[in-house]
Amino acid sequence: MNDTAATPTDGGTRAEMAFAVIVCGLAMFLPVVIIQNGYDAFAAEHGVAKEGAAGATLALAVVLRTVSRTILRTIVRTSARAGLKAGVKGAVQGVARVATRNLFASIFRSAFGGAMAADAVKPTEPAAVRKANLRSLVGATGLLYLSWVIVIGFGQPFANLMTADEAAVAEVAETKRIADAHASRPRPEVEAWHVSQEIDGLRGDLTIKRKQLKGAREPELQNRIRVELESLGWDLDDKQHELTSLLIQSNNRVTPPVKVEAAEPEPTAVDHAIEWLFTRAPFPGATGWGSPVIWAGAGLFCLPLWFIYFVQAGAARKEGVILRHETGPDGGAIQLYFAGAFSYMPLSSDVIVEGSMEQKGRVSLVGLLAPTLVSIGLWATWKATGLHWVLLASDAFLIYPMIQSFPLSPLDGVHVWRWNKGVWIAVFCFVMGAFLFMGSEGLKNVI
Repeated sequence: MNDTAATPTDGGTRAEMAFAVIVCGLAMFLPVVIIQNGYDAFAAEHGVAKEGAAGATLALAVVLRTVSRTILRTIVRTSARAGLKAGVKGAVQGVARVATRNLFASIFRSAFGGAMAADAVKPTEPAAVRKANLRSLVGATGLLYLSWVIVIGFGQPFANLMTADEAAVAEVAETKRIADAHASRPRPEVEAWHVSQEIDGLRGDLTIKRKQLKGAREPELQNRIRVELESLGWDLDDKQHELTSLLIQSNNRVTPPVKVEAAEPEPTAVDHAIEWLFTRAPFPGATGWGSPVIWAGAGLFCLPLWFIYFVQAGAARKEGVILRHETGPDGGAIQLYFAGAFSYMPLSSDVIVEGSMEQKGRVSLVGLLAPTLVSIGLWATWKATGLHWVLLASDAFLIYPMIQSFPLSPLDGVHVWRWNKGVWIAVFCFVMGAFLFMGSEGLKNVI
């Protein structure tokens, strides 16, 4: 039976495209809805927590990946729901942007890639294939290098990020701002309590004045007390009207003010784990044109391209299949398009494995797992040494598999998906977990 809709093509089948949309919708956008609802519930009760330093701390503490400093530990325990907006939202939107852009890249390549490469004759001799692959790698390296320079130099993705010390100061200021805003926001139920107390006081004063009027014998004293009684009556009427208005606003609730002095709890093992996991940007702050972060960093972010090619080429030799690395006009256009949008997305090249579905899946699997494991190793080295360039290298090796793991043609993820869907799910969760927990603030801003 002929089922063209189910046959894998270079542009991806309709079923695969539909699956990718479902993945983006359920795995990326549905959490944003849940997060927003949770945050709205929090804001209705406790006031607005902006996405500043404190908001980010609260947010990422909930997902076990932020610094829970001593000044914020009480807030983290009492208002953790605020984290459901500020933290996961940043990570989820970053991943959602990747999914959306990969979908655009897939459509672009599907529409124009075939026409651009239609007249190209592909070599078949191993030496010629290697030469063509190296030529493609050099071209892709130039595109990636230029993209990094544009994104970092003109886009300045690190400009608004902070060091740990700067963040600690900002957290204290943000915490105070939120507390002040919470204390000063209108609370009609509490105001109604205050007004009701004033009404009780006025009624007491009226009772006293009436008794004084009954005991007064001199006409002058009686007249003065009558004037005071009339003034107190007007004040009482005004307060009763004010109380009526406040009761309407508070749904007939009257609540006395309560000042809670919460003791600072001792840090727990979870708090220490949260603090240990959090990864700030390796080079926060504005990046000058003379900075090595631009020129040396560009070279660093090109290294994974070559590393992934050589590990996949080794896997292809073991499988006995041909591996082609192709950087065409469509790839260059996509790469520069995202660079112009100040987003570093290594999408310049296609890796084509000429073999069975299983062979393609195995080679693609190596291309996803190898750089992720290197990134985790570099991240652990950074934790042990504190070297910022090591962390930047970890980000460089992580961005490639994170982008390539989506099941969209021509990305590596689609070949793993076609070969073994269970393996793809496990790899996708592994790569995304590394991105969420080990990718630095800088990496998420670069994307």
